[in-house]
Amino acid sequence: MSSSTAPRLGDWLLDQGHINQTQLDLALREQKRKGGMLGEVVVQLGFVSEQVMAEFLASKTQGEIVDLAKAQIPSEVIQLVPELIAKRFCAIPLSIDQGVLRVAISDPLNVLAFDALEQATQMRVELVAAGEGQTLQAIDHHYAKGERLDTLVDELLQMGTETLANATESDAPMIRLADRIINEAAVMGASDIHIQPEEKYLRVRWRKDGILQPGYLMPKELQPALTARFKILGKMDIADTRRPQGGRCTVTAAGRELGLRLSSLPTSFGESIVMRLLDKANIKLDFDRLGMLPEMEAQFRELLLRPHGIILVTGPTGSGKTTTLYTALSQINASEKSVFTLEDPVEYQLPLVRQTQIVEAVGLTFAEGLRTLLRQDPDVILIGETRDAETAQLMVRAALTGHLVFSTLHTNDAPGSVPRLIDLGAEGYLLAPTLAGVVGQRLVRKLCTQCRVPVPNPEKILQKIQFTPPPDLPPTLWEAKGCPACQLGYAGRVGVYELFAPEENCQALITEGVDSNQLRECAQEHAGFRPMMHDGVLKALRGLTTISEVMRVTMA
Repeated sequence: MSSSTAPRLGDWLLDQGHINQTQLDLALREQKRKGGMLGEVVVQLGFVSEQVMAEFLASKTQGEIVDLAKAQIPSEVIQLVPELIAKRFCAIPLSIDQGVLRVAISDPLNVLAFDALEQATQMRVELVAAGEGQTLQAIDHHYAKGERLDTLVDELLQMGTETLANATESDAPMIRLADRIINEAAVMGASDIHIQPEEKYLRVRWRKDGILQPGYLMPKELQPALTARFKILGKMDIADTRRPQGGRCTVTAAGRELGLRLSSLPTSFGESIVMRLLDKANIKLDFDRLGMLPEMEAQFRELLLRPHGIILVTGPTGSGKTTTLYTALSQINASEKSVFTLEDPVEYQLPLVRQTQIVEAVGLTFAEGLRTLLRQDPDVILIGETRDAETAQLMVRAALTGHLVFSTLHTNDAPGSVPRLIDLGAEGYLLAPTLAGVVGQRLVRKLCTQCRVPVPNPEKILQKIQFTPPPDLPPTLWEAKGCPACQLGYAGRVGVYELFAPEENCQALITEGVDSNQLRECAQEHAGFRPMMHDGVLKALRGLTTISEVMRVTMA
């Protein structure tokens, strides 16, 4: 495609359906005010992702877009491009084919980068597009010259017990150690870091794909200074070790910006520190990533079209409730509707949405915030969590007065949300007509497609769990094996869901205040409700996960 016939970025984004005209006009005004490139502005405003920009650049060069998260790059190829050039142009070599070096770059139209790469490598270079965030992460991972965590711990041990015991949170070794722990978590794609004190040593662990890893053992002498270092990052009081505290901060690790949500808790052997990693660059708010099966996705999308009512997402901590809520909210046209959120904390910024951080210390609770929001002329309200009677009652009344309300609730399954809300003080006769739907969910690990192996005699397993596969789905099950690409046989996670959308018969039972078992039976009989284990087994039959994973998360 020649430059004269190639579409401009704004026209391309409109044609592909990535933005609407209102968003484009807003971006153009912001570009005129601030200067810079339109592509940078639409990404900063949150209208499109870096991946979409990479697709546009690939279309301009008749090239391809590369997913670096799945790329296996030999070390001898990495050595062909100096680290300084890779970082300067946000580029990383991928492979060599017949004397041509393929290089992934965030801007394949950068002529200077092309010339510099050919001059440095003395090879013919072919540029392909990749997202900037992915490229920076890959550069950090493959070019990392800093010490590994175990090497750094060995170096600290050589300092001696007395020196370690006198170390402070401001000493360079402690800063390096804390940074390395966060960086290692970011590179491996962990969701949480645990600094776990034990009687004779300190354990550092990471949670990846929902599973807590064994981690590293560190000398006990490191504990006070390392704990204090993380508390400083979270702007917490390092002198107060007897009360639980919470904090948050933003750090740069593995070539991208991460949010950290920190929590400290006194234990028998010192303070336990747990950090949740919030990767704003990698959140993708689309239903394809949620992994809902087509029938359920269509039913859920119908709920989002309702002008008023309550839509709940239930599940334990770390089950992906926030992502589901944000994805649902992203389907609302915020340029035509007034959208507000109350969150604790605000994890991801959404364009054209007014987001409020809950601060209970100054009296800004979910209930107080919701009471105030109702005077702000809202159409759609997202409440981060319904955790008390006042919030539950106000939420029901907001739905009754013509608002669409999203929230989360901690229950074991979707039908269980009804007795929970009634227990919190919501009146059944008001809840029945306002409850539009409840999504129950868990996350299971996804099988690596490169090394998964079929399970012999799957019929016996299906018979044991009393599941009859649909006629169009062969009874094939898989199990994890492990390979260099995934190590443990799994790569990433996918949701398993159940959707409870009360119809007339169920609404009558809600008014009567029946228990969740009767609601579940009514929903299965009249509304086509299927429990999340059913959804999980269907995903196992499609080769996405294993039966053992489904049982692990749904039978707890």
